[in-house]
Amino acid sequence: MKKITLLMFVLLSSLTVVKAQKIEKPVLKNMEDSLKYGWWTKGTQLGANFSGSAFSQSWQGGGVNNIGLGTVFSNKAVFTKGKGAFTSDLQLQLGFLNNMPKVNGVTEKEFRKNIDRLFYDAKYARKINDKLNWFAGVNLLSQFLKGYDYADTKKPVISSLFAPAFLSEGVGLEYKATPHLMLSFGGATLRQTFVMNNEVFENTKKAGTNKDGDATFFSYGVEQGKKMLFEAGFQGVAAYDRNITKNLNIKGRWQSFYAYAPVSKPIDHNVNIILTAKLNKYINLNMGLIGIFDRDQISKSEVDGGKYKSTWQTNGGLNLGFGIQL
Repeated sequence: MKKITLLMFVLLSSLTVVKAQKIEKPVLKNMEDSLKYGWWTKGTQLGANFSGSAFSQSWQGGGVNNIGLGTVFSNKAVFTKGKGAFTSDLQLQLGFLNNMPKVNGVTEKEFRKNIDRLFYDAKYARKINDKLNWFAGVNLLSQFLKGYDYADTKKPVISSLFAPAFLSEGVGLEYKATPHLMLSFGGATLRQTFVMNNEVFENTKKAGTNKDGDATFFSYGVEQGKKMLFEAGFQGVAAYDRNITKNLNIKGRWQSFYAYAPVSKPIDHNVNIILTAKLNKYINLNMGLIGIFDRDQISKSEVDGGKYKSTWQTNGGLNLGFGIQL
């Protein structure tokens, strides 16, 4: 029995050694080794800011008690091997203000978000030459919390998680214009627009006609009775990321989509710019700007010959708070 136990121990030890030898990481001595085995480049940023104001009952200067919180999280990872590179880019932004006015001696709460963005981009690119790559990728854009129309006293819900959401898949070419600027063109791009919340649909629906000419309603381009709009088109992206100084970074992304099927539409644009100034090891100053141009999200006016009420939707903010880079 002792011999059998000893034999099993030796066999298990041998298997462990063999397994350890198999998973032993190679020693990368030069760039050629790195390109052969591949390597990861990772970066994570986490930031939060807090603000608040309080006024006594006897305060005569005007004002309302309030608290505010803003958070930013981003993670970018790139795996490079040979001529290919896989990139995963996650960006999350969420902020709110909570006003607490006193009405007839009773404190009321009014919660409003001031920024809400969920963005993810995954892409595989393979080098053609030093400036040009071909790529295949997928992109998702949505939000976390419900959004309300505060111009309406009933405050109807007009957006929420996956209402809307935009998912696109494409293949194409990208051109590295400078070390900081990348231009890409999706020669074949598919895009799905989702409205998964019935309440959002009812509060944002607009009258129109479908491809068969029948009268119906649409929300964010999605036809009544459906949850998704499927489109084919061309997509272009300009991405910029640069450290202007040691403590000042700017990131920008301009994404445009032209749909040609099932119907041709004006070009949609989505712009996001984040400027980060690192004041010290833990304190950052962040400025963000979001711009959206999408005819499916705005309505026509009843006057002025049915012209569109507006073109661009914009959202901007400036925050001072805690930030770390992992």
